[in-house]
Amino acid sequence: MKRGSMNKTNRNLYYLKIFMSIVNLLILVFFCTVICCTTKHINQSFAARDFLENITYIPMEPVRAAVIVFIAFFLLLYIIEVRKKERQKWFVSATIYGLEILLCLVIIRCLYISYNGIILLVIADIVTSIRDKHNRTLFLIIMGGIYIFADYHIISMSTKVVSFQEFLNVYNTKVSTLLIGAKNILVSINIIVFITYMIILMKNQMKENARIALLNIQLQTANAKLKEMNAQLQDYAEMQEKMGETKERNRIAREIHDTLGHTMTGLSAGIDACIALIDYSVEETKKQLGTISQVARQGIKDIRRSVNKLRPDALEHSNLEGALEKLMEDTMKVSDVFICYECHAPTLKFNADEEDMIYRVVQEGITNAIRHGKASKIDVNIRKENKWLILKIEDNGCGCKEIHSGFGLIHIEERIKMLNGNVTYDGNNGFQIIAKIPIRWGENYD
Repeated sequence: MKRGSMNKTNRNLYYLKIFMSIVNLLILVFFCTVICCTTKHINQSFAARDFLENITYIPMEPVRAAVIVFIAFFLLLYIIEVRKKERQKWFVSATIYGLEILLCLVIIRCLYISYNGIILLVIADIVTSIRDKHNRTLFLIIMGGIYIFADYHIISMSTKVVSFQEFLNVYNTKVSTLLIGAKNILVSINIIVFITYMIILMKNQMKENARIALLNIQLQTANAKLKEMNAQLQDYAEMQEKMGETKERNRIAREIHDTLGHTMTGLSAGIDACIALIDYSVEETKKQLGTISQVARQGIKDIRRSVNKLRPDALEHSNLEGALEKLMEDTMKVSDVFICYECHAPTLKFNADEEDMIYRVVQEGITNAIRHGKASKIDVNIRKENKWLILKIEDNGCGCKEIHSGFGLIHIEERIKMLNGNVTYDGNNGFQIIAKIPIRWGENYD
């Protein structure tokens, strides 16, 4: 049910309650006016003796009764209005409802049990004000009992009271009939308004129940979807965890391949050199073995750092340019390869992950040139072209007509793709690697 519709319904109920209050006020004015005017008419026509002889109970002084009726009525309206604005504790609410019942009894008594429709106004207030079903049922039973038994014919069986009809008997038939008709019309209007009020309230309650039922269905559907999504999310989390584990294993594998492969290639080349030198110069062989020993120790450190997810040792102690120069110097010391390094970039200061990638690509290119290409000369060229870093590694090795990406080349491609770059190979004349990387330059960080 829409909020605007509910507000409209509440407004209609509020206006009906106001209209019911006005109708009851008119009915009380009618009864009090008739009683006061009839009493005055009896006194002016000197018919008091005849009137008193025909009744069994002396009525209350009419003006005093009218004052009590209107005080009780307006106090009843005030209580209804004030209680609607504030929430009280249960015993305070019970006291207030008890006071309402008492005020209704006072009004009925002062009108000589001739009108009990004021109870309908209190009932209309009870069904909308009391939220607790047990308390509401209790007060409705009490008010319903009062409404049923607050009748002249029932009360007069045990108590002497003056009826409203006895006041009308002093008039002729025409006037008496007219007054009874007016009374019946006002009472009927009050009953019709009460019935209308209850019908609208019941329809509103039915719509509210339907809305709550619909919300419950939607909530159950949402809960079912939420459970399904939670299951999917759990499956996705497990899949992501497995993917993360696979990615980490591949990363560690790349690190071990880069460090161990490079170190073993250098050791292999150095040992080959020692074998060639040992027959000619023992001293040179010892120097070569010492260099090989240093490279092996350095390789062990690098492997440990790679396994521990750290950067290459060279980048830990130097910038990228210094690390590349040291890499090439160490490689030339343990092998017969000559490496020509040219850098036409103003500076080589990048983010840490970018430096790691560039260093590993150069390292893998040199290792492949020595291991697979049997190269004796390697050219490494780095230059800046607009916002691109162009890395070119070229050797004079045997090359290959058909390029099959092995573990090393696959890792080069993966590293370049991580930087959103691309890489091309050419094996027709030696072997050539050209990597193009979109990268930010050092001047942005200086």
